[in-house]
Amino acid sequence: MDNKGIWSCRIYKKCWMKLILLGAFVLTLIPLHANALELEKNVFYVSSNGDDSNDGTLDAPWRTIQRAADKMEAGDTVYVREGKYSEFVHITVSGSQEDGYISFKAFPGEAPVLDGSNLTLEDGNRALFYLENASYITVKGFEIRNLSTNDSNKYPAGILVSEGGSDIQLVDNNIHHIKNESKKGNAHGILFYGNSTNTMSRIKVQNNEIHHLILGSSESLTLSGNIDGFIISDNSIHHNNNIGIDVAGFYGACQSNCRDQVRNGKIANNQVYNNSSGNNPAYKGSNSAAGIYADGSTDIVIENNLVYNNDFGIELASENNGKQTSYITAKNNIIYNNNGAGIIIGGANQSNGGAYKNVISNNILNFNDQLGEGYGDITVQWNVEENQFLNNIIYSKNPKNNIQLNDKKEKSNLFLNNRIYTFIMQPSLANRITTKIKDLMIAKD
Repeated sequence: MDNKGIWSCRIYKKCWMKLILLGAFVLTLIPLHANALELEKNVFYVSSNGDDSNDGTLDAPWRTIQRAADKMEAGDTVYVREGKYSEFVHITVSGSQEDGYISFKAFPGEAPVLDGSNLTLEDGNRALFYLENASYITVKGFEIRNLSTNDSNKYPAGILVSEGGSDIQLVDNNIHHIKNESKKGNAHGILFYGNSTNTMSRIKVQNNEIHHLILGSSESLTLSGNIDGFIISDNSIHHNNNIGIDVAGFYGACQSNCRDQVRNGKIANNQVYNNSSGNNPAYKGSNSAAGIYADGSTDIVIENNLVYNNDFGIELASENNGKQTSYITAKNNIIYNNNGAGIIIGGANQSNGGAYKNVISNNILNFNDQLGEGYGDITVQWNVEENQFLNNIIYSKNPKNNIQLNDKKEKSNLFLNNRIYTFIMQPSLANRITTKIKDLMIAKD
C-alpha cells in the first residue's frame, strides 16, 4: 500500500483495523531487519583495513578474502567490506545440505572490488575467484575486474568453477575487463568447466552483469562438459568481443566415465546485447558471435530473453562432426537487430555437427540480418533434422529472404503457423517498432 492509500483510510472507520494490522506488521519487520547480521550463525568479516592475524570479527576483520576461504566451514558467511582487494581467491572447502552454504558476500550496502590489475597470471592462479571441487558455495555482490594478459598460453577468468562441485550460486556480481589480447588467446567472464567424473549440478547464475571482456576464442559466460542441472537468469551480458552465453558439449572437458555434455537447464530473462567478434583478432574480421549459443548441449529451455545487436541472436548447433544439439526449446524470446540471423540452427557446413529435435516457438524476430549478408531472420544450415518452427512472428526488411534454407533436400523440419511481415521502411519507423516490442516484453515481465 502506498502512502496515499494509508492516509485516505482515515476517512473510514473500517480502516482502523487495517492501520493497526499494518502498524504491527511494520513493528515486526524493524527488529528483524536491524538484527539480520546478528542472527546469522558463524559470520566473519574482511576489510581492506583489517589484518589476517585478527579473529575475523566486525571489530577485528581479516585483511584478505583468501584468509576467510582458508578458515570457513559449512554454514559460515563472510561479509567483505567496501574496498579494493588485489588477490586470487582459491576456494577448496564445501558447505553441505545439512549445515548450509559457505557464503562470500558483499557487506550490505557496500561494493567490494576484486581487482587483478597488479596480479601475475600463473597456471595455478588464472581466475580471481577459483572454486575447485567445492560445493554449496555462494559468491554474491562483488565487482570482479581487470585481469589481463597478452600471452596465448594464459587463460584468465573472472570466476572459474572446475573439478566437480554442485550447488553453486553466483549472484549480483559485476564482472568486466577480463582480457586476453593475444591473437590466439582465450578468456572468460564466468566458466563452469565440468571436467570431472563428479557431475556438476544445481548451478545458479543470476542477476550478474558481464561486460567489456576481450575473450579471444572463448565466451563471456560458459558452461562446458559434465554439467546436469542449471539456471542462468536475469543477467545482463553486453559489449564483449565474442559469444554471450555458451552451453556446450563434446569438447573433451571430461574424457572417461562421464558425460561430456551440458544438459537439463534453463536460460531465462537475460538481456544479451552488443556482443560481436567483428573486431576480435581471433576471428579475423568475421562476425560470428551469438548472443546465446547451445553448442552440443541438450534438454535446455531458452525463454523470455532479450537478444539484440549481436552477430547472431540465438544459435543451436554443434561444431563437432557427428554430434548434435538436441531437445532445446527456444520460446518467447525477442530477438532483433542482430548482424546476421536472429535464429541460426545447424552446422555451418556439412562436416560440422547439427541440430536434432529442437523446438523454436513463439519468438518475435525483428529486423535481423542487419549486415545484409543473406541470413534472413532465421537460417537453417546443415545436418538439421526433425526440428519444429512454430508460431514465430518475423518482421523483416527483406521480402525475399526472411527464412534461409541451406539444405534444400532436407524435408524433416516442420514450419507451422509462423507469421512473416515484410516491408521496406524508414529507419525511424523501424526504431519505433523495435521500441514498441521491447515495451511489450517489459510489460509482460
